[in-house]
Amino acid sequence: MTETDFPKQIRDETRAAWHSYVDFFVPFRPELFRYCRRLTGDVWDAEDLVQETMLNGFGVLGRVNSVANPRGYLVRIATNLWLDAVRRREVAERAAERERNEQVSNQPTADPAEVREAAAALMHMLGPQERAAVLLKEVFDMSLEQIAEVLTTSVGAVKAALHRGRKRLDATRRTPARRPAPSARLVDRFVERLNAADLQGLLALMLDSATIDMVGNLLEVGRKQFEAKGSWLWQAVNVHPDMPPELRPPRFLNERAIVHGEPLMLGFIVHENAKILMAIARFEETDGQIVRIRAYNFNPEVLHEVGGELGYAVGQVPYRFPTPAPGVGWSDPSNA
Repeated sequence: MTETDFPKQIRDETRAAWHSYVDFFVPFRPELFRYCRRLTGDVWDAEDLVQETMLNGFGVLGRVNSVANPRGYLVRIATNLWLDAVRRREVAERAAERERNEQVSNQPTADPAEVREAAAALMHMLGPQERAAVLLKEVFDMSLEQIAEVLTTSVGAVKAALHRGRKRLDATRRTPARRPAPSARLVDRFVERLNAADLQGLLALMLDSATIDMVGNLLEVGRKQFEAKGSWLWQAVNVHPDMPPELRPPRFLNERAIVHGEPLMLGFIVHENAKILMAIARFEETDGQIVRIRAYNFNPEVLHEVGGELGYAVGQVPYRFPTPAPGVGWSDPSNA
């Protein structure tokens, strides 16, 4: 084994454990997403928080003696991750404000109306503890004692946070800053080449150092992985030829759509002249090439929210790629 090799046995055992872990939490995932959705106020940020919560929960399992309440285990992780993110954002905002204040007076300044609008949004923003307390009560119907345990605070502090938060919850939404949307032209080229099963054409659109993230299921980095048999692009073009015919999905019909100003790719199966949404892909662009793809193939809550907004029916979507058993691929010798 060289210094760059990672033991296949560890990888395979971890994959099997991850599949079992994801399968165990299937009944709780819709509720977890709803909680994260209301915490973050955004469908994409909510799914990011769900995935980070699942990953963190999986990572610490080997270091805890027991998990008496699996539902509360993930709720506590999601809450703490969100609170930490809010604190980091506030620190960054204060640092940026100090930097702006230190600029010389003859530097260009922000538009006064924009400053007033931003200040008003900050004034009305619900505090992190308040929002978490309200959502833990409303979404999970937790007792005051349970909320206090999750937030590591007192019952009295929870009562006060609920009182304040319930008055201001609807005024706390704000649109998070995002990377610039990719060009519609680039997404159109990707859709056209994918529908034509043009693997080389798709690869030509990818930056050599790009990443492909099938959210919660697969992460690929760099052209060598993109070109390999079994990669996300390879499977999108060849449609899982290793699967049994009765389980093999049909080829998707892909189209571009605009959601909240962002060009996306939607993947449909067509059944009796009806289009059924099965996947969404988001893109990031640098110098006319794709630097990142985020594919939502196994994220049913995201698909239902976006599909519902666009008026599409959504198919039955699991939380991970179907396998004969946890950690076992269709082409594995053990499955022959």
